[in-house]
Amino acid sequence: MLGGDTSEITNDRSGLSSENLLGSTRQQYWIEAMQFAAHALVFCPFMSLLGARRPQNRMWEFIVFSLWLVLILPAFETMLLHPGQLPDTQGIRAWFMLILIGVSALNIILSRFWFSGILIGASQFMLVNPNLPNWTHLNYSHAMEAGLSLAIASFVIAFLQPKPDRSKIREEDRVWLDYRDMFGGMWALRIKERINQSAVMYDWDLRLTWAGFVTADGLDLPEELPERTQQVLHQHFYNLMRKFVARDWINIRLNHPGSKLTDETDKPDLKP
Repeated sequence: MLGGDTSEITNDRSGLSSENLLGSTRQQYWIEAMQFAAHALVFCPFMSLLGARRPQNRMWEFIVFSLWLVLILPAFETMLLHPGQLPDTQGIRAWFMLILIGVSALNIILSRFWFSGILIGASQFMLVNPNLPNWTHLNYSHAMEAGLSLAIASFVIAFLQPKPDRSKIREEDRVWLDYRDMFGGMWALRIKERINQSAVMYDWDLRLTWAGFVTADGLDLPEELPERTQQVLHQHFYNLMRKFVARDWINIRLNHPGSKLTDETDKPDLKP
């Protein structure tokens, strides 16, 4: 009698334990899915920079949000349709996330915040590591904590990094370098390419390098720019800048009164 009662109690406890174990497992998968969704957000701010050109920037935010949904879809699809199973994030998505890490980190590394860019890339790699291609997986139990620490460190370093004194350089170079640091290397490379292509096509005595403007021969620009060169800066370079920043942002960096943008000189072409 006592033995039978003990068996029933044991079975009851065993059954309860199994139910609790199943519930705990499902709850753990939900937690992991939510963590993955949160970690995937680290791509969004850096991807939004790639759509900073106006007026497309308004629509780009929806594209970035859609990208985030595509990244996290496998995790929540598994949780809803196949609870208790691990989501399959391998294949194209895993490689795509690896590419996103490289693009977002490189964009920052090409600016003066290069060290923060390295930390951002390492942070993203740590946070989404279980969902990257298998050959990149780390056998490290504290990857999430390390990733969050690196992310915080990158922003703290960027915030505390002193701004370089550019008050004595040419005003057009000041506009260029501040733009490069604000929007990253990808857009800077595109602007540089556009300026130099136009310079060759229209025979301008002007070229844009990574450090600033020079003559077509690679020499420093004269103190007083020729009128034609000044027109080029207003009609082409500053026009390209206006696709990203406001007129006042440019004028703050222009010391010479004749260089400042006005209603007559500032006619930005915001067409795609």
